[in-house]
Amino acid sequence: MTSQHETRVLLVGDYPPPNGGVATHVEELFRAVRGRGGVCEVLDIGKGQLPAAGVIPAGSVPRFSALLGSYAARGFRIHVHTSGSNAKSWMLAQACAAAGRVSGGALITLHSGLGPAWLLAKRSRRTMAKAVLAQFARVIAVSGEIRDALVQCGVAGVDVVPAFSHEFIKPGPPPEALATLRAGASPLYCAMIAPRPEYGQGILLRAFADVRVKIPAAALALYGPGSDSVREDGVHPFGELHRSQALAVMAACDIFVRPTLADGDSVSVREALALGRRVVATSVGHRPPGVRLVPPGDARALADALIASSAEPAGSPEATGPDGLERILSLYGVTACAASAAS
Repeated sequence: MTSQHETRVLLVGDYPPPNGGVATHVEELFRAVRGRGGVCEVLDIGKGQLPAAGVIPAGSVPRFSALLGSYAARGFRIHVHTSGSNAKSWMLAQACAAAGRVSGGALITLHSGLGPAWLLAKRSRRTMAKAVLAQFARVIAVSGEIRDALVQCGVAGVDVVPAFSHEFIKPGPPPEALATLRAGASPLYCAMIAPRPEYGQGILLRAFADVRVKIPAAALALYGPGSDSVREDGVHPFGELHRSQALAVMAACDIFVRPTLADGDSVSVREALALGRRVVATSVGHRPPGVRLVPPGDARALADALIASSAEPAGSPEATGPDGLERILSLYGVTACAASAAS
């Protein structure tokens, strides 16, 4: 049997910064494999592409292709993390599938809640997805909705594994001004946003303005790319935060809000539940038990749910369903043991 020290994994996907669902998951897998004695490196295809120990910027298409081929030739198990919601994502998947044939079989995780609608909109896309995914040793979806769409494309044997683990939920030092905000807010809401329509920023801000009419002491802490440009009464933007700081904001709030118009299986929702926060979220993608749900795109319903949640007692850490980390590590051949890098 292959020992953990012989396990070699190449993760292909976004790596922080910026922080976000896919990048967070890739970083966790990177740390977990290394913490258990395996060899793991990341080929970073994200916007940040900052070199770090074990993280290699993908750079241009020729550079990416050369690096991918080099790792495959050295026998690294390739695991690509991608959205599945556009043509570029599937071109990446095909490249990694081809490299996987050299290294003994690649894995793919599909993350985006936008993927099902994109795939099912055209027969040619369904045919393409079936052909590409047939080349992978394992196909993983982060939610049942994504799995069901792949089944409609004719893909068999899709594993549903949430991109979430309790192992790394450790709030760090809070950002400046959080303590002052916390002391003056009743209640304190928080949300992570990004400058893409599916994050529902406009709907969130309209809903929160309605909340402030009835609860003038309410405040909203925003973090994420582009959040520092928001200027609204009662809204306190923190900009892009490292994950430990984002967890500190989440841990300090009363209610976490997820107003997205489409979703896979939100890591931040599971994190908030694990930290004992009350959660209000739109009814898209997968939502664990314990979340107050509202229809997507309905600012009035969102405002009503935020007000109702403010009157509820403080939560306690909720069960968030299966922890996907050990399942994926088992596919790499990494067995459960103490993780020195998890601290």
